Amino acid sequence: LKPLRLDVGGPLVCSVPRLAAPAMIGRVWGFLKRHKKKFFFGTLAAGGAAYAAWQFLLPRVSNKILQRLLKEIAKESENATNEDAERRRRERFEHKQQVSDTHARRKLAALRSQQINCFKVEACNAKLKEGRTREEKLEAFTALSVECLAKAASALYMWFLLVLLHRVAFNIVGRELAEGPERAGANGEADGAGEADDDGAHAAFLQALDHLQEAGCEQIGEAVRQAVQVCLERAKLAPTVAIDGEGLQKFLADCCREADSGLVGNARAGALLLPDSLDGRAAPEQRGEVKRLLDEARDYLDSPQFVQVFQASTAQGAKLLAEALVLDIAGVAGGEGPWPLAKFNPALIKLGGAMLEDAPAAEAEAEAEVEAPAEGAADAAPAVPSAGIAAALARGFAQEPRVEELCNGLYFQGR
Repeated sequence: LKPLRLDVGGPLVCSVPRLAAPAMIGRVWGFLKRHKKKFFFGTLAAGGAAYAAWQFLLPRVSNKILQRLLKEIAKESENATNEDAERRRRERFEHKQQVSDTHARRKLAALRSQQINCFKVEACNAKLKEGRTREEKLEAFTALSVECLAKAASALYMWFLLVLLHRVAFNIVGRELAEGPERAGANGEADGAGEADDDGAHAAFLQALDHLQEAGCEQIGEAVRQAVQVCLERAKLAPTVAIDGEGLQKFLADCCREADSGLVGNARAGALLLPDSLDGRAAPEQRGEVKRLLDEARDYLDSPQFVQVFQASTAQGAKLLAEALVLDIAGVAGGEGPWPLAKFNPALIKLGGAMLEDAPAAEAEAEAEVEAPAEGAADAAPAVPSAGIAAALARGFAQEPRVEELCNGLYFQGR
């Protein structure tokens, strides 16, 4: 060994032992000869352990990893399948709502022909012309205002009853049609005769919805007329009293709520909107199924939820109707209001008929005539022209959250 030497001002120099390569190999060989048994058995044990790990442990670990990976793939595939199935269910549900509203609006013309006979506008006009004294003219004028207000308010009332009734019925039928293939898939091939009976029962059930325009129209008209008289006296309104759009909206909504007690309140909607008996609407073998469907629909119609949805919808409809009335009278009488109540009579008659019409071409033309909102009022909704009132009611109804909640509960019941 060379001694460690430190040179001041120079690099640190350190010497280490230097062993010759042959001497090192000799020492290692001597160590192996002295411990050859330990080395042999240690090497054998290590090799055996490695072989066992490769032969037995590694396949098991690999198998577990593979199984876990397959489970994750299957779970992802199942989630994707469930999401796709849910998307298809939602699409079918949305389609059913559109079909329901379209079918209901096709019946508006028949409803209008029945509603016209419920009000005596022409007779009141004739009596007004025949009046000689101031008292006679004022009495005839008041009666005419009542008829005009009742005609418009009853049209609003009937419109929402009709579309809500169809939503209830179509979602019940749509739910059963969606459950049919699932039951057939679970129980094997479906019976063709059974499917035909179900289709016939569903058709007979939907035909029973015509009861509203056949028998319920006159009852609604009379109840709304009485409600208008009560609300006029309560608000101390007369034909010469001025009223603006906001006041008119509140008055129309109050008339609907006053009529509720005799029409849909206290579980009366089912009796108003559905027939008590089938009256030959269904074949004998289908009557039991049709009765079951009618009973279920009647339960929903008599529920507090139905009344709440109806009231929320008619309140929104009263707002749209008041806007259309103000737009109409502003174009005729001019000014920004308020206007005497009697000034609204022609617009009330016109809109009372327009609400019960389904004329897509006229509505599209009317919507094209709506003026753009003024600068600074981009968020304000444009006023509804009289020709487009039915389309405006349909859009507002479809966007009402309570309506969607009711229909979701009906269609996805127990699913």
